[in-house]
Amino acid sequence: MFQHQHSLRHLLRPEHYCSESHFQLEMEKLFHPAWQFVAAKSELPKHGDFLTLELFGRPILIRNSARQYLAYENICSHRHCLLTNIDFGNQPHLRCQYHGWEYDDEGRTAKIPDARCFRPWDRENSRLNMFRLESCGDLLFISLNPDVVSLRDWLDPFYEETVAAFSAPMWKMTYVWEYDCDSNWKVPAENTLESYHVPALHQKFFGDFLPSEEASEHLLNERYTALTYDGTSKLEQLQARLNRWLGGKPTLKYLHRHIHPNTILVSTDTINYALMYMPTSPTTVRIRVRMFAIRGTRRGPLASYVSWLAWRIAKSKTLQVHTEDRDVYAAQQSGLERSRHPGVIGSREERIYVFQKHILESLGLPLPPDPADVSAPGSAAKDLPS
Repeated sequence: MFQHQHSLRHLLRPEHYCSESHFQLEMEKLFHPAWQFVAAKSELPKHGDFLTLELFGRPILIRNSARQYLAYENICSHRHCLLTNIDFGNQPHLRCQYHGWEYDDEGRTAKIPDARCFRPWDRENSRLNMFRLESCGDLLFISLNPDVVSLRDWLDPFYEETVAAFSAPMWKMTYVWEYDCDSNWKVPAENTLESYHVPALHQKFFGDFLPSEEASEHLLNERYTALTYDGTSKLEQLQARLNRWLGGKPTLKYLHRHIHPNTILVSTDTINYALMYMPTSPTTVRIRVRMFAIRGTRRGPLASYVSWLAWRIAKSKTLQVHTEDRDVYAAQQSGLERSRHPGVIGSREERIYVFQKHILESLGLPLPPDPADVSAPGSAAKDLPS
């Protein structure tokens, strides 16, 4: 059930989706203090495997060192060159591409060619900058804030649920998808928090189907919102049968968790995915997705075929829905930048209201005045147009 039975204010104004000053405030107050999902351990299976990325303008290098996953600023302490400018690879030692300086796991210099040229040497103050890196199941998270709470506390109360949904042997990371969109990061974030757009935008897949309120449970919290949906469609029943045959315990549920500000965790009976919205400017965003297919505990040629079939079906439908969503983000951004409407949020979209409220409160900004006073649960419903 929805917790509100009436319309809600659209708390954010159009300038909150395109203003440079607001964007910088979000960087400072929302993103730098938070945990950010960046990759999966499965992408770094061997000792020496590494990958690189940009995180809010900072070059990051993540490395597997004997099953210890470490995160460094991808800048050499010698003369500031990127240690590497390739997206991923393998090195037995952490080494700068320019002059061959090598570093140990703690970021200290381990080998300097012709080291006598640098006497006396202050090894302690020439360490690479490092960042906190923690894992939840197969998922790797980084924080730029050394004082951030543990990842377990950050993901609470969904930590154990996330471990189960993104861990072997039942689940295997199968697909990496990253793409850029011409919209503020909040546009796709708000899209994923509501089902109201489903019949109009996803007509090919869902037709006129609109998830019922009776089958939907919303959890609303200042740190997160969550949807648990009880599905009964033929597709969901097929997913449940495949899950059970592969040794799982199907739930016939669609679980959607949004950890504020920008982490999305989705679980079904045959596909799970973690999604992160990474702002790159006030009006652009990079979306990072890691999809996990059900592998199950059964082994053999038939089990391999069944898990492949489940993955093929789930991947096809998931990509279809996400692509249709992606195609509307630029139009939403274009309208936001020129809109003179105050906006309104329906009860089905109440998770967006909580999200917008969290942003304003985290940034220390006042909520807009509410002459109608319809923001509190239990208020009398207004007559709405049919």
